[in-house]
Amino acid sequence: MQLFRALLLARCFFSAAALHIDKRTPQPFTDFTDNIFFYPASDAVQWRTLYARSLQLPDNSLLMTWENYPKEPPLVNHPIYKSIDGGATWSNFSQVKDQTNGWGMRFQPFLYTLPRDFGGFAAGTILAAGVSTPFSLEGGVYIDLYASKDQAKTWNFVSHIAYGAGPETIKNGNDALWEPFLLIHDNSLICFYSDQTDPNHGQKLVHVTTSNLLTWSAPVSDVTFPAYGDRPGMTTVAHIESSNQFIMTFEYCGKGGCRVHYKVASSPLNFDSAQAIQLTSNDTSKTTPVGSPYVVWTPHPNRSDGSGLIIVSGGNQEPVFINEDAANPAGWKKVDVGMWSAYSRSMRIITVNGKKKLFFGNGGNMGDPKYNSVACGVVPIPT
Repeated sequence: MQLFRALLLARCFFSAAALHIDKRTPQPFTDFTDNIFFYPASDAVQWRTLYARSLQLPDNSLLMTWENYPKEPPLVNHPIYKSIDGGATWSNFSQVKDQTNGWGMRFQPFLYTLPRDFGGFAAGTILAAGVSTPFSLEGGVYIDLYASKDQAKTWNFVSHIAYGAGPETIKNGNDALWEPFLLIHDNSLICFYSDQTDPNHGQKLVHVTTSNLLTWSAPVSDVTFPAYGDRPGMTTVAHIESSNQFIMTFEYCGKGGCRVHYKVASSPLNFDSAQAIQLTSNDTSKTTPVGSPYVVWTPHPNRSDGSGLIIVSGGNQEPVFINEDAANPAGWKKVDVGMWSAYSRSMRIITVNGKKKLFFGNGGNMGDPKYNSVACGVVPIPT
């Protein structure tokens, strides 16, 4: 997130293929890529859209949200769109609106379903975390939590997860917060995020926990680097079910640019003590993805022994990077899936007609805003 925000429109990570937009709607419940379903208004500001995130409901319908930048007022919110045909078509379903700060819901939404009863909320409750800060980026910032008990139709404020005094910029020394990611583990709900409030680090990665969704712990460090100006960012985490390990991906913005790194730990609460490893492909190109990574794990589609695959996406690469459960640094295979790259392109394993598929959510790029629409894709799980 850090390098891209700093470079703004100077960096253009959209694929050349994006210049030739195919506007045909895919057939329902099929495989497809580069399906643009939301075009921002012509007078939208900043990057128009960024940072798409998805969810699949029990009836196999899909939800998508993203950073949206219409002119204000009214206050900006995180739109929720819904697809009932496997991502082929979408409709405007609801919005996560700021109900407490008077600032709007501005940056980095994240959707999560409670897998079990937790903190007085029933299993199946949908949570939405996101960054609320004023349009001016001055005056403070909250990472806020909202909940829906009716499958995303309506939303209610639950709690402030974290607070920074602002301004909400990437300038070192500004008390900013970014990029929440939710995960339930044992008796806690964890929120990972990027934190600029520590005077010893321009930015570091941290987590906080809650047992009731209402009160949150003090932040615990997950990734720090000795140099004050080094900026790890954009945590995502996946559970490697076969080994009961956890993998965290993040970008490390230092002298070498924002190269994608990862850590593996036996608990998602203990990443701080795990080694940070740069992700590099094992082919002759020795490719390291740059910026805004995302990670998922899935059972291996061609095996029945319980093993699986780790899949990582980076911001500047259309291919994904896959590895076996051990996450061997020499095991990263680069696989082209035919889906445009995007700023923080998200992934999710979904079910389509009884089969597991890899779903992509694209919310635009830090490039020419003309191409910053929201797109999705559904492909077979790469191997």
